[in-house]
Amino acid sequence: MPSLSFDRVAHEYDATRGYPAGIDQQIVKAIVDTVQATSVTTFMEVGVGTGRIAFPFASLGHTYTGADISAKMIQELVTKLLHNGWQQYQQAWGSLPDEDDESAHQVSRFRNSTKNATMRLVLSDMTSLPFRDASFDVVLAVHVFHLVDGWQQALLELLRVIRPGGAFLHCWDEFVDVKAWPIGETWDKIVRELGCEVKRPGAGERSDVTSWLQEHGYQPQEIPAVQWEVTETPREALDQVTRRLWSSTWVVPDDVFAESVARLESWAKDYFGSDIDKQFKGSRQFVICKTEV
Repeated sequence: MPSLSFDRVAHEYDATRGYPAGIDQQIVKAIVDTVQATSVTTFMEVGVGTGRIAFPFASLGHTYTGADISAKMIQELVTKLLHNGWQQYQQAWGSLPDEDDESAHQVSRFRNSTKNATMRLVLSDMTSLPFRDASFDVVLAVHVFHLVDGWQQALLELLRVIRPGGAFLHCWDEFVDVKAWPIGETWDKIVRELGCEVKRPGAGERSDVTSWLQEHGYQPQEIPAVQWEVTETPREALDQVTRRLWSSTWVVPDDVFAESVARLESWAKDYFGSDIDKQFKGSRQFVICKTEV
């Protein structure tokens, strides 16, 4: 199964997965503090997407590179940069010392003179990065390994491009202290009853990545960094499935998915009743798993 691209939901990604105002800056500060970054620290993020991490990060005045396989996700970030005063400029691929010029790559380059910041966006698979060895001080991967076919090879690539003494940051956000809707689990059960399996191409659990790093002699350190309040209704959670906003829904054949949704909606109506539009509060937290290289 090939790695999953977010092209199909790029236009809705920020609305469904973006961070609340101010939380993005807190996350960036936590990352900066974790690696003790300075203005000359170089960052690279795989699965950069629409820049929910990259945009606030580079806006603080950093040299930032992002790679993604989704052209539409990158275009969302390009639009964001241009609307916020960044200047795009042309420079041939391979003209910078960290760029592997054995083959051409689609690249977009931006600068913000006011903030003394640069952003370089490359269309690239993370299992074969177009950068030379030891190119970056810090490499980030935020909630991406479950999407990547060959995630172990991707890890080898990320470690390859980190300078000695640098750091790899595997990050994600997760629910804490929130009512666990059985919607996802119920939908998964329905799909299995219909004879299919919900299986994405990459790592099954985040712990698989941590275990791999440990098996290769590294010592990942998990750091809960930022918490924020969230509210959600059962209907909103149901909507995430029925509109196929979850990547797990993309691996199910269309006919099976249509039947699964019909059964899920019927179940939700009976299970939640009048509470289907009731708001419940909880918390999410951003976690940084730091590996020194």
